[in-house]
Amino acid sequence: MQQTEGSRHTSLKENKNCIIYGGGGFIGSHLAEELLNSGYNVTIFDKLNFSKLNILHLAKKVNIIEGDFNNEVDIKNSLKGINFVFHLVSSTLPGNSNDNPIYDIESNLVSSLRLFDDCIKLNIEKVIFVSSGGTVYGIPEYTPIKESHPRRPLVSYAIIKNTIEDYLYLFYKNYGLNYTSFRLSNPYGERQNPFSNQGVIAVMINKHLKDEKIEIWGDGSVIRDFIYIKDAVKPLVNALSIKTKNNIFNLGSGKGYSLNQVINVIENVSEKKMNVEYKEARKIDVPENVLDIENIKSEFNWMPEHDLPNGISKSIEYYRKLTIPI
Repeated sequence: MQQTEGSRHTSLKENKNCIIYGGGGFIGSHLAEELLNSGYNVTIFDKLNFSKLNILHLAKKVNIIEGDFNNEVDIKNSLKGINFVFHLVSSTLPGNSNDNPIYDIESNLVSSLRLFDDCIKLNIEKVIFVSSGGTVYGIPEYTPIKESHPRRPLVSYAIIKNTIEDYLYLFYKNYGLNYTSFRLSNPYGERQNPFSNQGVIAVMINKHLKDEKIEIWGDGSVIRDFIYIKDAVKPLVNALSIKTKNNIFNLGSGKGYSLNQVINVIENVSEKKMNVEYKEARKIDVPENVLDIENIKSEFNWMPEHDLPNGISKSIEYYRKLTIPI
């Protein structure tokens, strides 16, 4: 089985060019690494003057395009010679998307539709879209959450992700645009921005190593599905060569940890007590989100390789080096 898949994978990689929209970020940089390690040619498309910090080690191995995802000319030009498209772009975060839903539509949904239209015209072989397993379902009726669970998002960010998925299906049925959508849970690991409003583990670790106070919304009982980033990007790459019966997959660890449990893991790994302050809970935070990953395990022959303590240990090692004075 492994030899067959491997040989099929190798034959498909010849002269196969991938573009990652939003490739300069945390997820994109790890995805680019995995694609390169798998023998693909990689182009990274990101906004003008974006920080190259995440991809400095890849600069000589990838093609870098700076442009505007909302500019139709930039997108058309960037797709020349491309076979596979990875769509990671989002101009908003779950926490701020409700502030301006119209901007969310204009900057994310409309631009995505233009991209898909160009993909059809240029005969792109496949689009891989990174959706949000942590937000598209809303407050779950049950856990772990299956892909068939009703989608009742509480934030504009998730509504846009949902709608992009629905349009991908429309483009697939009407125009034959091949695609796979991954509903990613809560990725964490090296190179995640520790100063963002998204990515609680990175924020916690960075503040903990600097002996800063860590603020938790609510009592810490909120449960999330956390997946180590190097595990998460492997199915994204394999989707280029594996034919599946489904187009939409949950992508997570399949296990839930409360924020208090995450704190305990960080304390145990770092061997140091954290300074935690609990604040009033936010209405946008669902109480529990754990993904059912049976479909992706079955169709991709994939399993997460890192449990939470192991992934946090690697993350702490990375952020510890960043905090060492030069």
